[in-house]
Amino acid sequence: MDKSKSKGKYFDKIKPVLRKNRFSQLNMDDMARHMDISKATLYKYFSSKDEIITMFVEHCVDYFERADGLIANPNLSYSERFQKTYEHSLKAVIYTPDFLLQDLKEIYPHLHDSLMLAQLERIRSLVKFFEAGTAAGVFNPINATMFMVQDDVVLRRILEPSFTIQFDLTLKKSLIDFYMLKKYQLFAAEYLHTVDDSPMEKEIALIIQQIS
Repeated sequence: MDKSKSKGKYFDKIKPVLRKNRFSQLNMDDMARHMDISKATLYKYFSSKDEIITMFVEHCVDYFERADGLIANPNLSYSERFQKTYEHSLKAVIYTPDFLLQDLKEIYPHLHDSLMLAQLERIRSLVKFFEAGTAAGVFNPINATMFMVQDDVVLRRILEPSFTIQFDLTLKKSLIDFYMLKKYQLFAAEYLHTVDDSPMEKEIALIIQQIS
């Protein structure tokens, strides 16, 4: 395996760790342990903790940009693209929990700004998508920006461990119910029957399995 592939393999091992732990409290010994390699080997591939954090943020930014491409794809139906927006919103919250954003803001403000800019560009792209759907009569006339902002707020709340306990709900049911709520908010009544919910239910189940 060449060096770039090995580096990618080790980086894949640390990504879930960065999503679940404050990287301000992680050092290179911790990074090596989670990658299951020696510290000496770690330094063969990564010059510093800063490089790993930068790679992680670049990975998140790249995800947002690739998501924009899918949403703009006219070969996908409005219902398929709507489901992609929900999937991407959910993954965006999982990739960038509140504690990670706070760490970035305090320690790596330039990376925080880069991530915020990518999120803003994503919202702008989604606004165009929703406006096009409204013009086509498929979507109800809504404030597209507010429609997307609610994703970040509500999904972050749902993913808090206390939420499912407080309201006696499973995480899967909470995420599916919020998806259904958004669907009924967005689609004009005559187009609701065109939305097949089964792929979204399977995707939510897969995401939950990956983060458990």
